[in-house]
Amino acid sequence: MKFRAKQCIFLFSLYFLGVVAELHAPEVHTKLGSLKGEYVSVKGKETGTHAFLGIPFAKRPVGPLRLAAPEPAEGWEGLRDATKQPKMCIQDIQFINELEELYGVMMADIPDISEDCLYLNVYAPANRAHDAKLPVMVWIHGGGFTVGSASVFDASALAAYQDVVVVLVQYRLGLLGFLSTGDEHVSGNFGLLDQIQALRWVKEHIHNFGGDPDLVTIFGESAGGVSVSLLLLSPLSDGLFHRAIAESGTAAMGVLISNDPVPAMKMVANASGCSHESTEKIGACMRNLDIKTITEFVKNPIFRFPIVTDGHFLTKLVHELFHKHELLTVPFMTGINDHEGGFILAKAFAPPDWTEGMDREPIVNTMSVFYPDPKDAFIRDLIVNEYIKAGKDRVKNRDAFMELLGDLFFTVPVIKTTNAHRDAGAAVYLYEYQYPPKFLQKKRPSFVRSDHGDEIFTVFGLCFTTTHTKLADACPEEEEELSRIMMSYWGNFARTGSPNGDGLVHWPKYGAEEEYLQIDLKKQVTGHHLKKDQYVFVTQTLPEKKKQHEQTLEVHTKLGSLKGEYVSVKKKQLGAHAFLGIPFAKPPVGPLRLAAPEPAEGWEGLRDATKQPKMCIQNMSLVMELFGKLGGSAAHAFDISEDCLYLNIYTPANRAHDAKLPVMVWIHGGGLTIGSASMYDGSALAAYQDVVVVLVQYRLGFLGFFSTGDEQISGNFGFLDQIQALKWIQEHIHNFGGDPNSVTIFGESAGGVSVSLLLLSPLSDGLFHRAIAESGTAALETLLVHDPVQVMEMVANTTGCNFENKKKTGDCLRNLDIDTILKLGKGIILEFPLSVDGHFLTKPIKELYHKLELNTVPFMTGINNHEGGYLLGDIFAPQNWTEGMDREPIVNMLSMFYPDPKDALIKDLIVNEYIGTGKDRVKNRDVYTELLGDLFFTIPVIKTVNAHRDAGAAVYLYEYQHPPTILQKMRPSFVRSDHTDEIFMVFGHCFSTTHIKHGDACPEEEEELSRIMMSYWGNFARTGSPNGDGLVHWPKYGAEEEYLQIDLKKQVTGHHLKKDQYVFVTQTLPEKKKQHEENMDHIEL
Repeated sequence: MKFRAKQCIFLFSLYFLGVVAELHAPEVHTKLGSLKGEYVSVKGKETGTHAFLGIPFAKRPVGPLRLAAPEPAEGWEGLRDATKQPKMCIQDIQFINELEELYGVMMADIPDISEDCLYLNVYAPANRAHDAKLPVMVWIHGGGFTVGSASVFDASALAAYQDVVVVLVQYRLGLLGFLSTGDEHVSGNFGLLDQIQALRWVKEHIHNFGGDPDLVTIFGESAGGVSVSLLLLSPLSDGLFHRAIAESGTAAMGVLISNDPVPAMKMVANASGCSHESTEKIGACMRNLDIKTITEFVKNPIFRFPIVTDGHFLTKLVHELFHKHELLTVPFMTGINDHEGGFILAKAFAPPDWTEGMDREPIVNTMSVFYPDPKDAFIRDLIVNEYIKAGKDRVKNRDAFMELLGDLFFTVPVIKTTNAHRDAGAAVYLYEYQYPPKFLQKKRPSFVRSDHGDEIFTVFGLCFTTTHTKLADACPEEEEELSRIMMSYWGNFARTGSPNGDGLVHWPKYGAEEEYLQIDLKKQVTGHHLKKDQYVFVTQTLPEKKKQHEQTLEVHTKLGSLKGEYVSVKKKQLGAHAFLGIPFAKPPVGPLRLAAPEPAEGWEGLRDATKQPKMCIQNMSLVMELFGKLGGSAAHAFDISEDCLYLNIYTPANRAHDAKLPVMVWIHGGGLTIGSASMYDGSALAAYQDVVVVLVQYRLGFLGFFSTGDEQISGNFGFLDQIQALKWIQEHIHNFGGDPNSVTIFGESAGGVSVSLLLLSPLSDGLFHRAIAESGTAALETLLVHDPVQVMEMVANTTGCNFENKKKTGDCLRNLDIDTILKLGKGIILEFPLSVDGHFLTKPIKELYHKLELNTVPFMTGINNHEGGYLLGDIFAPQNWTEGMDREPIVNMLSMFYPDPKDALIKDLIVNEYIGTGKDRVKNRDVYTELLGDLFFTIPVIKTVNAHRDAGAAVYLYEYQHPPTILQKMRPSFVRSDHTDEIFMVFGHCFSTTHIKHGDACPEEEEELSRIMMSYWGNFARTGSPNGDGLVHWPKYGAEEEYLQIDLKKQVTGHHLKKDQYVFVTQTLPEKKKQHEENMDHIEL
C-alpha cells in the first residue's frame, strides 16, 4: 500500500514537473539565433501552446530595400525576446480599431505601425515531443492587401486542439507592398514576395519548433485567400508547401489584379510630387519619401495598388493560367460563407441607412467596382436587372444587393478557381459555411446570415483562446462544438490532404457533380452545384449577351459603319445606345465657308462614334459661364472647330432589329451664337419614351448667319445646316431604329426659333411631321431688325476686308483666320441678321403669319413663367440688379426691341405700363424680369400659336412653372421658372448617368415631374397629341386660348395666357403710336 502511494506521488510529481516545464518560458534555438517565447493556456485543454512572437523572416525593408524584393533575415546574438507582438506593416491603424469594435474581439495589444514589419508569430503545442514533426499551417491574413497583421489573430487554440504548428505571417501592404511602375525599377507584388520569403524561412527553420517542413499547409481568408490562390499559380512557390486552403477569396477575384499598374503609379507620383520623367526617377523618389507622407496615402481610399502580372511572381494572367491548368495540383480546400456581402462589405459600399432598404441606383454604382470601364455600363445594368428586376421593393433590393456583392466578390471567383483546380487534377474540397457567431448576431441587423470573415472564429477556436485575442463573453456549448468540428476538418486536411476523419460528417471531393459541404451549427450536409444559376449567369449568359450587344452597337449606313456605346439610365432596366459625332455634311471649310452645306461623304472601315464632336466656332468663355449658371457637369472638355457639322443619336438599347420608332430631332439654343450637341444628353428621353433622339449642331454667329444681302454670301447657313441634318435623317435614321416618316423637331430658345422658322421654310417640305418650340419662336423680331449695312461695316472694320467688290469680299472672308472670326461675335445676342434670302425664308415673318403660309403639322409651344428671371436678367441688367433697379436701365434695355430713336415714346409707354412711377426699386427689378420675358418670349409665342391655330394646325400651348431644386440653390430666391428650366425635365437629366449629369440626386417629386414631361413630349412625337394614359388632359389651343400650366405637384388648364400684356403690346401700343404720329403731323401742319 505504501509502495503504491509512493508510486502515485512519484507519477504526480513527474506530471507536475512536466506542467511546470510547459509553463516555463520556452526557448528555441535556430541557425539565426535563440528565441525565448511564452506559454499560452487554452480553454478546454490540459496543456496549451508555446507562442514565439515577432520572429524576423527577412531583412528590414527600408532604405534601398523599400519597394524591392525581400532579402533573408540576418542572425542575432544572445537570447531574443519573442513575447511581444511585432509592429504592424504601414496601414490605417484606425481601421484596425474599427474592425476590433465591429467584430467584438478583445485584443491584448494593438501594436504600432512600422516599415520594419516583416515578422511572423509561431504557435506550437506545449506538449510536443522533442523531436516532433508536426503538420505546419501558415496563415496569411486578409484585409484587402491594405490592412491586417499577425497580431490580429491568435493561433493558440488551433495549435493545441489539432496538434499542429501554426505560423502567422505579416507582409507589406498598400503602396509599400504593391506599387509598381510596370518595369524593373519598381516591379511590384512585394507583399506576395514577402509571403514567399516567409515560406522559405518556414522550410528552413520550422523544424526547430516541432514542425515538419515537408508537411506545410498555407491557409488564408479574403485577401489572404487570394494570396493562397496566387501562390498556387506562382513558379516561386515550388516545394514550399503541400496543401492549400483559401477561405472567401481566390485569384479569380479580378478586382484586385490588374495588367496595368501605370494609372495608380501616376496618381501617387502626382500626389507625392515625384517627377514623371522616367520610371527610374519615380522609383528613386518613392524610396526617399518620408513615412508620414506614405501613411497619408494609406489612409486615402483613392489610392489602391493592384497585384500585377510581373513575369516573376505571376508570369501570366490568372484566367490564362487557369485555362492552361498551369497551377500547383496540391490538395486544395476552398469555400465561402453564405452571406459574404451581408454586412461588412455592404456597409462599406452602400449609402447610409441602407439597412432599411435601397434604391436601384446605388446598386448600379457599386457594379463599377467590378466593371469600371464605361463601356461595361450595359453589363452593369444586366447584372442589376438579373438580381433586382424592376427594383421597386427597397427591402428586396437591399437583400439582392448583399447577395450580389457576395457572388461577384467571392462565390463566382471561388467556383471558377475550384473548377480550374479540379480540372487540373487536384483533390479539391469545397464548403459553404452557414453559421454567424452568436455574439456577432447581437451587433448587426437580424437579416445578416454568415457574413464575410465569420468562419475565422471557429477555424481559430476563438471560443478557447485566453491571451492575445479573445472574445468578451463565453461561447455557447453548441458554438464550442462547431469550432472543434471546424478545427478538426482544417487540421485533418493539413495532416492528410483530406478534411475527413473520425466523428466527422463525410466531406466529399468536388467532382463532376460539384459536391460541397454545407457547414451549419447543428448539421453538416452535402450539397451540389453551389449557386449554379448565378455562376452560369455571370460566366456564360453575361458574356453571350455582351457579345450580342456589341453587335448591336455597330450600325451600318450607306455612308459607312459606326461603333457606338451603351449609356445606362437611372431607374431603367436598359438604357440607350449613343452614336456620337456622325457627320451629316462636308466640313464647311475653305470654299464651303459661308456657303450652303453639302452632303457628307462616306468613309472606310468602322468609325468610332463614342466621342463628342467639336463644337462650332463660338465664344467659349460665354459657354462656360452659362454652363456654370445652369449647374452643369460635363464628362468631357469642350473644344471648338470650324469642322463641326455633326449630330449625336441616342436610340433605345432594347429596340427591335426592325424597329420604326418616332424620331425627335433637337435643335439647341444659345442665341444662334453658342451651343452644341454635346451640351445635352438624349439617353434618358430615348430610354423612357422609346424614341430615337437626334442632337444637331449647326454653324453659329458670323459663320452661320453673315450675309452680304445677295448671292455672294446669302446668309442663313446655320438654318441650311439644320435642313441638311433633316435630309440626312430622312436617308439614314432607319439604320438606328428610327422611322423617317415620324420625325418631330424640337428646340429651345434660339432652337425654338429655328423650329418655328423651319415651319415657315419651303425647304422643310416632307422633312418632319410635328414640331415643338420651347421658349422661342419666329415672331421674336429682335433677330430680324438689324441693319445689314451697319453689320457689314462692323465686319469690314474688324477683318480689313473691302466690301466694295462683293466677289473679293467673299474670297477675303473665306480666308480669315479663326481668331479674327472669334472677334466678330463676343456677345450672346446674334449680331448678324436673319436674311429673307428668297431661299430658306421667302418673305418676312409677319407676312407669312398674316397670309398663314406655314406648315400645318401638329405644333406644341410654350414658355416658362419667369423667362427673364435670372439668365437673361443678369445679361442685360447693371451690377447688383438683384437688390433693386432704377427706371433708366429698364428704358435702355428696351432699345434692343425698339432701336429706332423715333420709338422713344414706345419705350416710355411700355415702362409706364409695367412699372408706373418706378419709385420702388425691388418692384422695378421684378417688373424688369417680367418685361424681358414678355417681349423676348411670351408675346412672340402667343403671336405664333395664333397664326398656327388660324392656319388650321393642331396647337398645344404650355406654361412651365417649376424651377429645378438644383438651380434654386444657385440663384436668388425671387426667381421662379427661368429661361431653359424646362430642359432639365424634358431631357430627364435626373436620370442621366454618364455624359451630362448633376451632382445631387433629384427629389422624387422632380423625378416624377420629369417622367410626366417626357411622356407629354414623347406622346406628341408619337401621335401629334401630348395626351396619354395617366396624364392630366392637355386641351388643344382654340378660341378660348386654352393652355396647360405645368407645375411640380399639379398640371391644370388655363385660358388666355398673359392676355392683358399681349393686348397691350400688340394692340394698345400700335394704336397709341399711331395717335402720337397723327398728333405730331397735326402740330407740324
